[in-house]
Amino acid sequence: MSIKVALETLGCKVNQYESSHFLETLCNAGFEPVSFRDPADVYIVHSCAVTSRACYQTRQMLRRAQRLNPEAVIVVAGCNAQLEPDRLARERLATHILGNREKFDLLHWLRQPGGLAAPCLAISDPRSFGECPPTPVGRMHSGRIRAFLKIQDGCNAFCSYCVVPYTRGRSRSLPREAVREQMDLLLLHGYPEVVLTGIHLGQWGKDLDPPQGFADLLEYLARGDMPRQVRLSSLESTEIGGDLLRRMTSWPWLCPHFHVPLQSGDEEILKLMNRPYSPAQYAEVVEELHRLFPDAALGADVLVGFPGETERQFQNTFRFISRLPLTYLHVFPYSPRPGTRAAALPGRVTGDALKQRARALQILGEQKKQAFRERFLGREVEVIAESREPGGLWQGTSGNYLQVFFPAPPDLPQGTAVRIHPVKSGPKGLFGEMISIVT
Repeated sequence: MSIKVALETLGCKVNQYESSHFLETLCNAGFEPVSFRDPADVYIVHSCAVTSRACYQTRQMLRRAQRLNPEAVIVVAGCNAQLEPDRLARERLATHILGNREKFDLLHWLRQPGGLAAPCLAISDPRSFGECPPTPVGRMHSGRIRAFLKIQDGCNAFCSYCVVPYTRGRSRSLPREAVREQMDLLLLHGYPEVVLTGIHLGQWGKDLDPPQGFADLLEYLARGDMPRQVRLSSLESTEIGGDLLRRMTSWPWLCPHFHVPLQSGDEEILKLMNRPYSPAQYAEVVEELHRLFPDAALGADVLVGFPGETERQFQNTFRFISRLPLTYLHVFPYSPRPGTRAAALPGRVTGDALKQRARALQILGEQKKQAFRERFLGREVEVIAESREPGGLWQGTSGNYLQVFFPAPPDLPQGTAVRIHPVKSGPKGLFGEMISIVT
C-alpha cells in the first residue's frame, strides 16, 4: 500500500520550483500524491517568511493538516521553518521542522522519528549554506504548461526590511551547464514557456569561478534549443544595464515582460530601505525598457507604510508611479520581520492610513493594467493556450503578460500557440476571437 503525501506551497516561484522537485523525488520513491484537502499519511507545507501573513498562513496549513489526520507525519520546510523553528516546535504544529538546506534531503528526514511533542528539528545556519545544488524537475507539480527553472538562490543585498538573506543565505548560482541540462529536460517534456527564476536573479554568476554575468548565461542558452517563450521573473533596475539591454532585442524567445522592483518612489525612503538607486535612476531604466519594447508589460513591487513614511513621501511614490510607463503593480503593506534593521525603526504606519495608502496604489495599478489591455483591442496578439474555462472558453497568456480568453475547440491541445483578435476588455483580461494556430 502506497504512502499518501500532500504538499502545499506558499510564496515565490523558487518555492514552486523546489516543491516540484520534492514531489517528483517522493513519487519516484513510491509515494502517492494527493490534494492537501484530502486525508494523507504525510503533509508537507513548503513555507514562506517574507511577510508576517505568510508565516500565519503556514501555521494555518499545519493546523489544517492536523485536523485532517491527527496521526499523520507533518513537515514544515523552508523559510518559515528556518526563521521560527522554536515557535513551530513550541506550538506543536509539525512532527518535522526542516530548514532550507535540510529540505533537499526530505526522504532522509522522513525516515527520522519525530512527533508533535518532540519534533525532528533540523536547521542549519544560512551562513554555512554551500553551492546551489541541481534540483532536476521534469514536470511542474502545478500541472500548468508554464515551467519555472530555478537558476539562483540566496541574496546578498540585505534590504533593511527583508528577512530573505537570513533564511536563504548568500547568493549562489547554478552553473550554466546545469541550467542547460534542466532547460533540456523541460523541453523534453514539451513546455512551451520557461520562467527563469531565482531569489536575486540578476546576481546569477557573480559567485562562480570565474565570475559570469546574467547576459552571458542567456547568450549561452541561446546557442542551443529554446522554448517558444522564456520569461524573466524579476530583475533589479541596477542589473538592467547596457550589456543586457543591447542583447535583449536580439532574442526572439525573450518575453517582452519585465518585472522591476521599485519599493518606493521617495529618495529618502529608498535610502532607509538600503535600496541602491534613486527614483531618477529607476525611471531611466524603465523608460529605456519602454523605448526598446514599446508593447512590453512593465511591473513593479511597491512597499507602503515603511517606518517613518510620511504622507508627503507616500505622495512622492504615488506621483512617481503615475508618470512611469508601468503596466501593473504588486502592492505590499510593510510587515516588520524579526532580525531586520527596519523592525527597530520608529514611525511605523498602521491602521487606516496603511490601508488607504495600499488601496490607492492598488487602484492606480488596476488603472494602468486596464489602460495597457485596451491598447491591444483590435490588434492581433499571440498567446499560449493554458486552460479551459467555464462556458467553452480557453484562457491563455501572451508574451507581454496579457490574460486572454477566447472560444476554441475543446480538443485544442494545451500549450498550443494561437493568434487572437481581442475585441473586448474586462476586469479579468481581454476577450477575443481565435484567428489561427501558430505553427
